[in-house]
Amino acid sequence: MLVESFSGIRGIYSKELTDEVVARYGTAYFEFLIRKAGKDPLIVVGTDTRPSALTVKKILLSCFSKVIDVGYMPTPAIENAVREYHADGGVIITASHNEPEFNGFKFLDKDGAVLRVLDSKALINEYHELCCSEKEVCWVEDKHDDCILLYSNFIRSIVGEIKLDLDVVIDPNGGTGYVAEDILKGFGVKVISVNSEAGKFAHKVEPNQESLAYLKAVIKENDADLAAGFDCDADRVELVDKEGNVISGQYLLALLVDDVLSSLDNKDVTVVTNDATSGVVKEVVSKYGAKLKEVEVGEINVVDEMLKLNSPIGGEGSSSGGIYPPSRCRDGILTLISVLNIMQEKGKSLNELVSGLPKYHTLREKVSIDPKDHDKIKKKIEAYYSKKGYRIQKTGDITGGLKAYADDKSWVWFRASKTEAGQFRVIADSYSLEKARELLEEGKVIFRNC
Repeated sequence: MLVESFSGIRGIYSKELTDEVVARYGTAYFEFLIRKAGKDPLIVVGTDTRPSALTVKKILLSCFSKVIDVGYMPTPAIENAVREYHADGGVIITASHNEPEFNGFKFLDKDGAVLRVLDSKALINEYHELCCSEKEVCWVEDKHDDCILLYSNFIRSIVGEIKLDLDVVIDPNGGTGYVAEDILKGFGVKVISVNSEAGKFAHKVEPNQESLAYLKAVIKENDADLAAGFDCDADRVELVDKEGNVISGQYLLALLVDDVLSSLDNKDVTVVTNDATSGVVKEVVSKYGAKLKEVEVGEINVVDEMLKLNSPIGGEGSSSGGIYPPSRCRDGILTLISVLNIMQEKGKSLNELVSGLPKYHTLREKVSIDPKDHDKIKKKIEAYYSKKGYRIQKTGDITGGLKAYADDKSWVWFRASKTEAGQFRVIADSYSLEKARELLEEGKVIFRNC
């Protein structure tokens, strides 16, 4: 099943994401930008490293007329390129953390952000209404190396001219995170790179406890300070501390938020996160007297609320990444460098930094559903927890998040995935591991009985 949502388009290449689908989406986006820009649009195109990337790009280029091609490139760098080149939009050819047989698109606005919800709906509607027609490309300009330089400068504009005397293992796993090596070296980091050949995937694309377990031995062998594993388009990063623990993205976001808020003279600010972000972030925000605003899962939802509230930092703890203005997305490489800078400034290991944060336990599982049963299931879940007296918090429409609070520090959350067809995500979060387990198991039972 082809997944179509404001988070992007994804499917198995040649099965759901056929060449015809690629061409029709390319044409739909081109026509969409013509109407929006009122001119022949300049479009930045970049890809991750999965096997179908170059074929999909070739088809897309036949739909556009003016293109800046940045080649294999992390998502944050492509979004930055849209802003730097004053383009009218951009396309990131990626399926992010999905396995290599998948591919897809993230369609960008002129500020580098993924298209807003209404624009995404308009584009999807246009795709379903049109027939494909090829266009002759006027010119395609290769800006791969320049794009990396611009991205490196963008990172420096946020973290400053710092020198990091640390040893780091990076595992791009054949993805676009390979560009991190030279960027890190530019900050003085000693880099040990593994699985860095573009397009050669050594393990599962999604970086997690299982796929990164082997890095414990690599850290020990090289006496490194930590290791970092990226997904294919490098907007996500998972960090492994010196003891071999894979650190939750919830704690990474909490560290970033703590660092930013501690540096502000005026702490009357609002931090924006998605509604699947752990209570550890909420406690950090409260410590500084700042405010927290939760929005529906989805990077663009966080970004738009940050812009509205002039937020100094935001992110999605459930997806491992912080968002620093003026960026419009999670950024794995920037997150890594920011954490390294915190470690060096405080003279502490990653494990020591995490140990200093409030203790929370976040557990998650995926449950398969028939998409046509979605609305019925959500309504039954809400009715069940309302009857128990749990406080209910909802974001977005019926497809958005539903969070049921057992108490102020314990909740269970439900939402259908908008990037993986037929998958429902259940997350439990609590100061108590036993309580988190109880909430997760109860949530799964209720789900199965719906």
